[in-house]
Amino acid sequence: MSGKFLVAARDRGTAQALENALKEEQHRVQVVLSGLDVVDSALDQKPDAIFLNVTLEEMSGLEAARALRALAPTAAVPIIFLAENAAEAQQVAEIRLPLTECLTAPYDLVEVKTHAAAGWHIGEYVIAVRPMKAENAWMLAILDPLTRLYHRRYLMHILAYEAKRSARYKIPLSVLLVDVDNLNEINRTHGILIGDSVLIETGQWLLKMMRYSEIVGRNERQDFLIIAPHTDETSVRARAEQIRRGMAEHHFVLDKFDLHVTVSLGVASAQGGDLAENLALLGRAETALDRAKRTGKNRVEVG
Repeated sequence: MSGKFLVAARDRGTAQALENALKEEQHRVQVVLSGLDVVDSALDQKPDAIFLNVTLEEMSGLEAARALRALAPTAAVPIIFLAENAAEAQQVAEIRLPLTECLTAPYDLVEVKTHAAAGWHIGEYVIAVRPMKAENAWMLAILDPLTRLYHRRYLMHILAYEAKRSARYKIPLSVLLVDVDNLNEINRTHGILIGDSVLIETGQWLLKMMRYSEIVGRNERQDFLIIAPHTDETSVRARAEQIRRGMAEHHFVLDKFDLHVTVSLGVASAQGGDLAENLALLGRAETALDRAKRTGKNRVEVG
């Protein structure tokens, strides 16, 4: 069975080399030369992955990638950027688009084949794990583009609201930070596309695990924040252990990979009644998470 790839390179020699390398693996390949053609062809052909030069005619690769991510049919198609130098690679890193990787010239054709294999089924896998929902502009403004969970800025608004409510009504409030162990190693070994898929599946797994009153979102690059109103220290410790054990038993099945991923958790709780104590919960949880990472990972620490 073969994959379908779109190659967009302004240098015909580079495009030909990539096309030949992919065809050696029995993949189907379409080559285009402009950024506008990338968007048109991707929407029309629905490739499994796109190799995309940073610099292209009519529309840059970066602009084309932003357009592809904004359109529902191509929102989850993996993109492997082709940077001609370190400055272009830095531009790719700065735009922080989900489900993207970057190769820098001179391109190693063995590496090209490896990245093609990794990206082959990732798009369909992501759609299956993180179904696209009807999202209006307001929803998109508060969601993390990769995981489709709340992003950190919106989570801080929710935490401030819950901190005030806890202080006013004297009800307990807890927070949990859930950090994916060894994500950098996963990225180095299997590629960033696989690492992003692990983050997506972790986020969706946490979302399914949430209780009615809990709120979950993506806090930083590799960790998630859970805000748990009406939850005291005893309960949040038990909740954290439940999440840790469940994640350790979960199998991340990604194409030919069957990954066992663990998480470390830092938790903190307040009894309510003291707004300052409530607002300090996140800092305490961060300290606890750092201790969990330093003392062996796959563990829960209380701050």
